[in-house]
Amino acid sequence: MKNSYSLPVFNISNFKDYNNCISNFQNNFYVRKFKDHLKENCFLEEAHGHDFYLILLITKGGGNHFIDSQKYKIKPGAMFIVLPGQIHKWELSKNTDGYVLFFTKEYFLLDFNTERLSNLPFFKATFGQPYIQLNAEQESQINHTFQKISLEYSHHDLNYHEMIRMYLSEMFITLMRVYSQKNTLKSVHNYELMQLNKFEELIENNYTSHETVSFYAEQLNLSLKQLNYLCKKMIDKKPLEMITERIILEAKRLIIHTDMSITAISESLNFSDNSYFSRIFKKHCKQTPDQFRNSYSYFTFESNIKAMS
Repeated sequence: MKNSYSLPVFNISNFKDYNNCISNFQNNFYVRKFKDHLKENCFLEEAHGHDFYLILLITKGGGNHFIDSQKYKIKPGAMFIVLPGQIHKWELSKNTDGYVLFFTKEYFLLDFNTERLSNLPFFKATFGQPYIQLNAEQESQINHTFQKISLEYSHHDLNYHEMIRMYLSEMFITLMRVYSQKNTLKSVHNYELMQLNKFEELIENNYTSHETVSFYAEQLNLSLKQLNYLCKKMIDKKPLEMITERIILEAKRLIIHTDMSITAISESLNFSDNSYFSRIFKKHCKQTPDQFRNSYSYFTFESNIKAMS
């Protein structure tokens, strides 16, 4: 188990596996009925993160799911995709059930190339959405795929892990179709999507260094005009907006999930001037860092989940 700014960040080996899969496979994939998963993994009671991808389908029950600084309603047909590094927790009614699935990037890429995963819009922090509400037909289709994956996982037939990755790919295609109906992400050539993905990866690796937009354009072998055009066409944002949003996201995580002072948070994000950090934060969030911390007090949880009747 790794630890990031005083919050637990779990890997798959931290979860009790009812199938006792072989070690390498167990550490890269996990699927379970959600109710059983909660019952046997009591350490999930507080806000936490993962170093893997999490996919959750709700088939029964209700409550709230908090992902970073956003609150989402839990109800039948709700589907959540939580990325590595995101912080989340839930408040659930006692009868909540569904399926939960974990996988690492390395596991999926054993049979698929990197672009196969990175080109899926719901796996990108910049323009992805962690929540999709499925209609009855879509929920039934995804539920059926979960059942097939679960059977493969429990039976351990010949090449079952390869079959699971095929079913994962099937699920992703279904989700991509649902996502395209519910979101306004424009249809683009693979080259443009790959360039945007590379830009996002560069931001992830450099956002605390406060590099200029020119730095990113140079790293991508693009002109400033080309980078601006790419971001505008793909997600209707400017490059600087994307860079700033990543910094603000990290600031939000630290404000909500740690007891660090605002000055310490500013310093950890390499702001030399605390007042400048506060001005940037207020401009983006319409609140000062202290006001934001107070407004998200629901993320300061007690030792137990407050079950909702």
